[in-house]
Amino acid sequence: MSSEDDRIEGTISPFDETLFIITRRRWQHILDRHPELHDMLQVVLSAASAPDEVFTDPRGILHLVKKLEGMASDFLAVIARQSNSKAYLVTAFYMNTKRKERGHWKFKKLTLS
Repeated sequence: MSSEDDRIEGTISPFDETLFIITRRRWQHILDRHPELHDMLQVVLSAASAPDEVFTDPRGILHLVKKLEGMASDFLAVIARQSNSKAYLVTAFYMNTKRKERGHWKFKKLTLS
């Protein structure tokens, strides 16, 4: 992996004060698979810093969910892997209410303070 791949696209202090990091490589991965998020970096950062709901899956991966108003879909899901005091973006995607209810019911819901 080159240093260009490691370059930071965005950082923010998320809901739990862990540093949230988006590398250029991960952001490009998202855009390759979800081109509809092209101009949505700030929305992804916002979802990480102030999610409406947070879940953890059985592997401990965070699922930060933000309700969207007047956007292409009902919710934005931001998936992140935690390592010590940092959280690294894995992927992000739009999802509708049905997909959210179908996919997140089996995950542990965290309490937001």
